[in-house]
Amino acid sequence: MSTAIPSQATLAPLQQSVTRLRAEITDRTKELSTGRHSDVGLWLGSRSGLLVSLSTERTTLQSMTATNGIIAGRLDTTQSKLESLQTSAQDMLNSLLASNASEAHAGTIRSAGESHLASLISELNSTLGGDFLFAGLDTGTEPIADYYAASSSSKQAVDAAFSGAFGFTQSSPSVSGISGASMQAFLDTQFSALFQEPSWSIAWSSASDQARSDRISPTSTQKTSVSANEPAFRQLAQTYTMLADLGTQTLGADAYAAVVDTAGDLLRSAIEGLTDLRAEVGSVQSAIDDANEQMSLQSDLLTTQIGDLENVDIYEVTSRLAELQTRLEASYLLTARLRDLSLVHYL
Repeated sequence: MSTAIPSQATLAPLQQSVTRLRAEITDRTKELSTGRHSDVGLWLGSRSGLLVSLSTERTTLQSMTATNGIIAGRLDTTQSKLESLQTSAQDMLNSLLASNASEAHAGTIRSAGESHLASLISELNSTLGGDFLFAGLDTGTEPIADYYAASSSSKQAVDAAFSGAFGFTQSSPSVSGISGASMQAFLDTQFSALFQEPSWSIAWSSASDQARSDRISPTSTQKTSVSANEPAFRQLAQTYTMLADLGTQTLGADAYAAVVDTAGDLLRSAIEGLTDLRAEVGSVQSAIDDANEQMSLQSDLLTTQIGDLENVDIYEVTSRLAELQTRLEASYLLTARLRDLSLVHYL
């Protein structure tokens, strides 16, 4: 009678089986922890391209949503600035109406004009994140020249127009002799031209007419900024400048009335224009909210589709892991018994 003694050749397949079982147990344990296939590409095979496509689309939507958050912040600030300018314009109009074009209030009106002009320039030169909000496309350049700065181009343009029309400066005592008709003619021609092209871009504004636009969804692009060249802003600049720097406190009754009446008309038009601008900005804000909501729904759907491709069945993995562990224990036991079959036991 002969007894078979196990050799290395006999044990090798068992050891390889143990190695494979341990590797698979590691993979299944990882899947149980992450909820995803340990090797998604291997699992999906030819469907891997679909997963890449879905993941790319979801990333694009998430990136757009994040960018929309930045755009929304810019529009919120823009809306706040427009509201401030509109409130300021209404206050100035109320002051003009209350003064009833009386020369007794000329000094107060002039001071208010100076304050409102400085505030307008400051608001239109507002920045957010280092970008000028009202600069149009050239967000790195301050859009409006400071009227009160040394060698101001806008101030020089007003001074030149005034002296060219009347033959003296705004601070001259001769201002009191300007007739109402002469002042009205100046306001309607030389002075008004300063706030139209090409003078506006030469002396006042460095902003581009074209406002900034951004893609807020895969299918929609919206204008997401307001240019300082909008007519409402020009009208405000024109109004505040005429009240602040046309010798208001020295003008005779008729000339002063011409200034106040013209200023009132411009303010009404500017306020209406600001209302329209706020409505436009509000429409874009609403469009962004709608786009974000739609992209969120699309992203959720994509997440579900991606999950269907790469996620594992937890119950199936748990069952498979238990089976593998049982087989591994059996393999360990069998290997140990075979190793115990040694010649020593038969001597």
